[in-house]
Amino acid sequence: MLLLPVEVPSYFVGLVLENCQLPFSNHGHVVLADPSPILFYPISSTEIRCLVDIPGQRVPSIANGEMANYLKTVVSTQIPSQLHDSFVAAVDKGKIRTMPNRSMPASPHPTPGALLMGDAFNMRHPLTGGGMTVALSDIVVLNNLLKPLDDLHDATSLCKYLESFYTLRKPVASTINTLAGALYTVFSSSPDHARNEMRQACFDYLSLGGTCSSGPVALLSGLNPRPLSLVAHFFAVAIFGVGRLMFPFPSPKRMWIGARLITGACDIIFPIIKAEGVRQMFFPVTVPAYYRAPRTLYHSSNFWA
Repeated sequence: MLLLPVEVPSYFVGLVLENCQLPFSNHGHVVLADPSPILFYPISSTEIRCLVDIPGQRVPSIANGEMANYLKTVVSTQIPSQLHDSFVAAVDKGKIRTMPNRSMPASPHPTPGALLMGDAFNMRHPLTGGGMTVALSDIVVLNNLLKPLDDLHDATSLCKYLESFYTLRKPVASTINTLAGALYTVFSSSPDHARNEMRQACFDYLSLGGTCSSGPVALLSGLNPRPLSLVAHFFAVAIFGVGRLMFPFPSPKRMWIGARLITGACDIIFPIIKAEGVRQMFFPVTVPAYYRAPRTLYHSSNFWA
């Protein structure tokens, strides 16, 4: 049996808010709260799902009232005012649900007659909602691989052929996985001044619009499955943050924080990339299994579209 390393960086606490309006209708909202983000998104014309992220391996107890007290005293003061009363009412109603947020890098284990997909194979923090995107992308990759085959009975030969699946899926999967992990770390508050500068820089960078917002959205949605674009945008945020610090005068203290911001950015993204696999992520053509797929697949620029 293959034991995969599963991390639980945080928990989601779920509530359903009724009869209230989001600041921007029909949009998902991410509140950059302390200590970590809070999500709001509509699930019907009268209901809004709220997911409160609580970092760590333990959440306050629901049974003894710790959770309700935490939500009312810590969380409710940080959410938009138009949602406050409905949030407190949802807490008082007591229908509070919790779930662990798991992260598990893909660890291929080719087995004749079996193929793992979805969360059984690969998980990332659900902050960006990328799990379904990765799963559907994997289905498209697998469908295109199986389409030209006439005989599926030779499990051993088929297993060797399908090893290319694990490489062909990497552009979309690794991009979304890395972005999910990096954004969760950036969006969570920290006592480190440099980390909080990175958090604000990310928010301001997205607020610029144009490529600064459409680029990350394309990465999140899987429309741009290019890991290099992810790295470019991530460090563009870091450089943008350093620029904010240097304006109008680059004092020694600001320069020191800027240097720590850059090193902090490296500390965030590089371990995630390492876990995803540098070779598979950036140099898939160097993986032998890459060439077991039909040439029309791995040479097609629209393969992941």
